Amino acid sequence: MVCNQIVRLWREREATTFSSIPPTRHSLLDRSSLASIGMERPISELLRHHGVIVHTSPESTVAQAVDIMAQHNIGSVLVFRENTELLGIFTERDLLHRVVNERRDPATTPVRDVMTEDVVVVSADTPRSDVVDLMNEKHFRHLPIAQDDQLVGVVSLRDVLRFENRQQAFEIEQLREYVLEKPYPTYPG
Repeated sequence: MVCNQIVRLWREREATTFSSIPPTRHSLLDRSSLASIGMERPISELLRHHGVIVHTSPESTVAQAVDIMAQHNIGSVLVFRENTELLGIFTERDLLHRVVNERRDPATTPVRDVMTEDVVVVSADTPRSDVVDLMNEKHFRHLPIAQDDQLVGVVSLRDVLRFENRQQAFEIEQLREYVLEKPYPTYPG
């Protein structure tokens, strides 16, 4: 299927990868603390809020890919061969470093020449904390997500952090209501 081999490779190195990740803001918390704020929940929860998978072909020009990204207000576009085989991802960073910085013409440069080819795809059941750690370690801002053999979406670092922020705001509000609504006990005396 589309990304079976990529997901399998990711699962095989998943156990060793996270033991070697340099400290991040999440590494200061133990796994039970992460679970309490919801970061151990699967990344697939974010996909409920996503729409279609936006993609282009490797023959498309950079200008066409940028038009697609602007139209959908996104920072990356997946590159598929014949709408079935994932070949790469074209991101804003690729545009900056491989097109603008190298003075290439976006109207004539094919996406295949400037896309990121070694795409890491994670499974839908990967914990959000692991996704954040992976994004920090590898300097990704966009990460395709697969369930079984099918690509089901792409999440950005902004998506993950925005979702985490909403979760924490909700929990703070719940705690605030609990503390402020609960009457203080009176003691005889």
